[in-house]
Amino acid sequence: MVTVYGKPACTGCRATKRMLDKLGVVYEEVDLTQDEAALARFQEKGLVTAPIVETDTDTWSGFRYDKLKELV
Repeated sequence: MVTVYGKPACTGCRATKRMLDKLGVVYEEVDLTQDEAALARFQEKGLVTAPIVETDTDTWSGFRYDKLKELV
């Protein structure tokens, strides 16, 4: 399962979702401006740059082409 936590008008979020679509990776999208609990959880871990991508085995923030390619 892949979840992309992002914010409206976030360039990195759009790029991440476009890449996931191109790679054929199914993902769930969560708006961090609407989910205060998720935002607080990531801030506690020091993840403050959107998007934040969470998989079953990894979590990272920002557009990470290398990590996205690993999902295929």
